Amino acid sequence: MQSTPTGADEKEKLAQIYGKYRNRMYITACRILDDPYLAEDAVHEAFVAISKNLGRIGDPDSIQTASYVIKAAKSRALNMIRQKVCEMPTLISDEDAREDETALDSICQKENYSYIVSAILSLDEKYRDVLSLYYLNELTVSEISHLLSRKESTVKQQLARGRRKLIHIIEKEALNNEK
Repeated sequence: MQSTPTGADEKEKLAQIYGKYRNRMYITACRILDDPYLAEDAVHEAFVAISKNLGRIGDPDSIQTASYVIKAAKSRALNMIRQKVCEMPTLISDEDAREDETALDSICQKENYSYIVSAILSLDEKYRDVLSLYYLNELTVSEISHLLSRKESTVKQQLARGRRKLIHIIEKEALNNEK
């Protein structure tokens, strides 16, 4: 019989997740928002959401946990961009126009992001895993090697082959769209 986690166990798990992933989450949010203060807010909001769903999270060192927390930070950052776009004033100054252009660029990047994610998910599992961990979760080759229990040279080789397959999928889709 498995015991239910105590409040102390959950606090420890959250502390482990925070210590392990906060920097990657911050960098991810910063890349999307291009503002360190908003990125801090996004990471904070992500940790609030993570703390509410802590029971669904297994091992803090697992690939699933890494993916979940990075996605949480991305989601919060993208929500902040959406809110910013929705709150655009009617009269737009030059400074506001520049800010809106930055927000629009981020939204366009999100659309490309969604397309790339779907292309990655269409690949074989061995390529999908390494590409998603490398590009979507922004893990290093060394971290991926450790998480997947593969040699670094194998991970590098799978990244290279997966990239070629990904390029092929994107080129094929681009040709279909031109027709």
